Amino acid sequence: MNETIKEFALANIARVEIVTEEDVPRTFVLNDVASSADVTAYLSEGEEKILRVKNTIKAQNKTEDIVLGYDINLAAATFIPEILAVVDGGKWDSEAKKYTAPVVGTPVKRIPFRTNIYTEEKDGDGSTISYVKFSYKNCTGKPVNYSLQDGEFYAPEFPIKSRSKLGESPVEVEILDELPAA
Repeated sequence: MNETIKEFALANIARVEIVTEEDVPRTFVLNDVASSADVTAYLSEGEEKILRVKNTIKAQNKTEDIVLGYDINLAAATFIPEILAVVDGGKWDSEAKKYTAPVVGTPVKRIPFRTNIYTEEKDGDGSTISYVKFSYKNCTGKPVNYSLQDGEFYAPEFPIKSRSKLGESPVEVEILDELPAA
């Protein structure tokens, strides 16, 4: 029996949310700011052991790759100091308008967070039919690299790693009729 499937033509990054996992969670909503999100599976690679006698394969012993989480590289079109503080692990003082990076030579206690990336399902005429939300749990940031060039806009990249707890799924994908209220 054939199963009918629905295809989704996805385009654009409609929104990104960074939701901190603190006693009082903070949600940073990035609308029309994120320009790309590269997501790569982080694996414990399986092995293949082959029993070969001369030109004959006698047997194989294989273990499968196991996904442990995802590495996400989020590129933004504009500089957002609050996101820098969460990802890089430093402190943003909104009154002084000053970011202070973590102290060199000491372990950094980064705030864990969830990363939600929303993309659009497009129709043949270019209109948006629905939204698809990719949600990555147990995220922490990594040190941020900077690349500033004369005559060019600064486009920060935020490296994020999502590592699931045992027994948890590393990503959830949800189809939505509309974006949630910001």
